[in-house]
Amino acid sequence: MSMLKLPVRWYGGAGHVFDDVELNLSQTAFMIVDSDCGEGNPYVENGIAPALVAAREAGMHVIYIHNDFSLSDEPGSIKREIHGTRWGNAEAGNRPSPARGPVVPKYSPSIQPLAHEPDFPKREWSGFHETHVDYHLRCHDIKTLIAVGFSQRACLYQTCAGAVEHNYRVVLLRDCTQSSEYPDTVDESLEEGGWLRMIMFRNFEHVIGYTSTSAEFVGALRKI
Repeated sequence: MSMLKLPVRWYGGAGHVFDDVELNLSQTAFMIVDSDCGEGNPYVENGIAPALVAAREAGMHVIYIHNDFSLSDEPGSIKREIHGTRWGNAEAGNRPSPARGPVVPKYSPSIQPLAHEPDFPKREWSGFHETHVDYHLRCHDIKTLIAVGFSQRACLYQTCAGAVEHNYRVVLLRDCTQSSEYPDTVDESLEEGGWLRMIMFRNFEHVIGYTSTSAEFVGALRKI
């Protein structure tokens, strides 16, 4: 039984706690969420890609999750209001329902799924909402998820929260996700580059799980 000793960070109330968690490799999966953004994204190429290579080399289970709104994007959808009509985009509310064919994700070659790696479609922010992700992971006796993808403040975050609700331990790789700052939350003096990203990490490390980095994850796998 191979064990992975991974350096992690979490928030203990009075400050960050730096520790190691021991994970059974056979019960740990590498989960890639909404990363079908093509080539050139630095968080994909410099963060996710090397971590994925190391995970595959170690024999870790890998799963993908992607957005597919082909069966849920309707003229009456509240999401059309939130992301469109209230911003003055009347077209968002009036356009017809989309084609019903399944969405085909477009991944960078550096993280293209292998033939045996499942890629689950989701219709909401969380990859655990009315999908077969939990069923699949339980079939493979997975207990811990190494989470990467997009966005730190939206779908990836909600998917990680959904994972905890289904009793999975979650470790988020900080440099394998991004979250756009608002104009009034940008602060280059912060390590994270802005208040939104800092607070999202703080909240994650307090109520959701642990964080680590791509380099720490790769280094830990090489020690097995």
